[in-house]
Amino acid sequence: MKRRNFLSLGSQTDTLIDNNAQVSSVALQTLPEFATRTTAGLEPYTPTGANPWDYSKAAHLLRRCMVGPKDSEIRKAVTDGLDATIKLLLTPYSPSIDEIKAWAGSEVEVRPPNNNMQSPEFQAWQTAQFNRREQLVKWWVKTIATSPVSIQERLVMMWHNHFANEINTVNFADFMLVQNQLLRKYMLGNFKQFVKDITKDVSMLIYLDGTKNFKSGNKNQINENYARELQELFTCGVSDWDNNPNYTQSDVSEAARALSGWTIMPSTTKDPNYFLGLTSIFIPTRWDSGNKTFMGKTGAWKADDVVDIIFSERADQVAKFICTKIYRELVYDVPDRVIIEQMANTFKSNNWELKPVIEQLIRSEHFFDGTNIGAKDKSPIDYMVGAIRTLGLTNVPDFDLTKTGRNSQDLLNRMQSIGQVPCYPPNVKGWPGGRTWVSTSTLPLRQKFMLDVADEKVVIQKVTYYKLDAIAFAKTFPSYNDATKLTQEIAQALLNVPPSQQESDALLEALLQGAKTYEWKIDDPTFQAGNHIRNLLKAIVRLAKHELF
Repeated sequence: MKRRNFLSLGSQTDTLIDNNAQVSSVALQTLPEFATRTTAGLEPYTPTGANPWDYSKAAHLLRRCMVGPKDSEIRKAVTDGLDATIKLLLTPYSPSIDEIKAWAGSEVEVRPPNNNMQSPEFQAWQTAQFNRREQLVKWWVKTIATSPVSIQERLVMMWHNHFANEINTVNFADFMLVQNQLLRKYMLGNFKQFVKDITKDVSMLIYLDGTKNFKSGNKNQINENYARELQELFTCGVSDWDNNPNYTQSDVSEAARALSGWTIMPSTTKDPNYFLGLTSIFIPTRWDSGNKTFMGKTGAWKADDVVDIIFSERADQVAKFICTKIYRELVYDVPDRVIIEQMANTFKSNNWELKPVIEQLIRSEHFFDGTNIGAKDKSPIDYMVGAIRTLGLTNVPDFDLTKTGRNSQDLLNRMQSIGQVPCYPPNVKGWPGGRTWVSTSTLPLRQKFMLDVADEKVVIQKVTYYKLDAIAFAKTFPSYNDATKLTQEIAQALLNVPPSQQESDALLEALLQGAKTYEWKIDDPTFQAGNHIRNLLKAIVRLAKHELF
């Protein structure tokens, strides 16, 4: 088969992988900046006899729109049909914050009780901040693992990576939770308003020095950090498709002046024990009120004016830049510019609403084209958290939010070792993703997690974690009493594309372990079917295609 995520086009040599997943012809070259891999467009996918709405299509839709769909959810999607499934995916939900309600939504004490770092009071305050940060990340990962069928968690992570903030810089989990809720609010909403609100978000003001951007009397402290990233990373990008610059250094400087005045520190109190609120405020005396010329427009601009001008003067660039991000998240790492341009037109014609663009894409013939199925590398979240959700693993150490510290962070530590923990992007650009997820250093660690889970080898202080009820898992499949069909069904649920005949034979042998098919007895304790199922899972995760989705 062609391993699609290594496909080079034109005169480049295709990288082929045979049925044993070994590279047989290697010519790994840099892919073109964009590529057309299929002629399928954004016209709605219409199931036909030759191109039916089946398990493969439903699985592709759910895998790309959520994290770790279960076999039962995929089968239900087949039964419900495309329209009902997309409607369900595009329905938002409100995750519970009960497990972090002790501090979530409360005012934030921004100052320690004293300046003595050795005092019990200071250390208790500092420990509380560390614990909240740990709890927030665990809450988010657990939310992903226990989410209903919805595109919400996929999009929240996408926007978190787009508007990347590092919790170690922001420091306060309370602020990052507020931002998380903002991402949820706008995940399918109006992107222009989204940008306006994220510009004034407390976490963003801290992370990109918005709180340090002010002018007071003759004191000019204009900070350009956010003004630059607003244009370079958050809206229009550095240059257009013809490599013309989308903004100048003057635009950065003038935008920074307009963005001044927003802060998170109340100016009306001198009380050293005050609490810092969860929302930002605009202080006119800290704003540079002079005229600014930004993208050719002159006026006494403020923050919202800067956003309005970007979306007016760089509308085409903004639309293409954001649609490229969406395409890469949901379809393929190398954008198809024909499709991107059509998406951009939809984006602009719908006044920057995200839902019409995303729905158009995931309904399209292009999205369901065979070249796009199994074409993306699984992120650490897709790989590890997805496995927890798909396999129904229980007793995940990180999911007990009442515990903090080293022994309760096994999942987060493993995710960190392979490159992705929510709230900890590497920098303001976020995770590069794509092919960077799988390398010679991360592949063994990814597979070891799955192999440890299959064998229930994760034991911490004599407690077994990531418990897998192998027989119960197998019994969620229709044909659990038939060894051949059960192997096919489990492989279908865990692999993005069907295994070859050679792989299928090897997987069946992994299940049977020398037994005959007619000897398969899942309910016979002496047969120890659970061990057979675990062996099958280990054989599946060793396949190269298990790294893709």
